[in-house]
Amino acid sequence: MSIITFGNVLSRYFFDTSFAFAEEITINLFVLATFIGASIAIKRQAHFRFQFLYDKMRNPVKRMTLLLTSALMLTFLLLTFLFGLELVINQFERGRMTPALIIPQWLFTLSIPVGSLFCMIRTVESTFHSWNGMKRNESHQWLNIESKSKELDG
Repeated sequence: MSIITFGNVLSRYFFDTSFAFAEEITINLFVLATFIGASIAIKRQAHFRFQFLYDKMRNPVKRMTLLLTSALMLTFLLLTFLFGLELVINQFERGRMTPALIIPQWLFTLSIPVGSLFCMIRTVESTFHSWNGMKRNESHQWLNIESKSKELDG
């Protein structure tokens, strides 16, 4: 993406002309890169949240927060998937082609529903992982409380 854009800038500067396809490819690669990055961020749990407040919550509140945020994310991603799929189908049915490359536009637009689907899968996976992590922490906390009470008694 950077190489195409840089080459286009050089072409405009030195030859006073630009590559007709550069903008099409760059924009569509940017959309694809956004969905790949979002999917990776969801997997690593690197999306935006107020970590300080989340860490101060008790586990029942954390669970509710986890379920609420996951439901909101899944709703947004499902809508993005459905509208993206509708757009792909419309472009396919109309036979819309890209102006410069003269290839079917739906091939580029397909990155929207596919990227949304990957993000939905990662969201469900991350939710289950976090939920199970909370359960393990509760059992560890219970064991720590029991061992501390035995130390105090003994």
